[in-house]
Amino acid sequence: MASAPTFLTLDKKGRTTLPEEVREALGVGAGDFVLLERTDRGTYELVPATLVPTDQLWFHHPDMRARIARAEEDFAKGRAAKTSTPEEAQALLDSLKKTPGSQH
Repeated sequence: MASAPTFLTLDKKGRTTLPEEVREALGVGAGDFVLLERTDRGTYELVPATLVPTDQLWFHHPDMRARIARAEEDFAKGRAAKTSTPEEAQALLDSLKKTPGSQH
């Protein structure tokens, strides 16, 4: 037997409560975030979302994502240096400053 369609109603503040079958279909629960996105057809879709803490926004910027991807590629291709002590690390950094044609 097919279930009847579920309709949402809004309170005076424009809020609604999602029925259990909608929450289950979306896979969302208490404390989860949902975006309301308008489609090309003029309808709306509920899209599960995540909240990014303000101090982590830099990581999601396209330029930063590209820089991280390049760095990960360098590591994968063995283009990395490893040091064991703070002194070795400082010597490596100092050598990079002195290298002609260095990108730094």
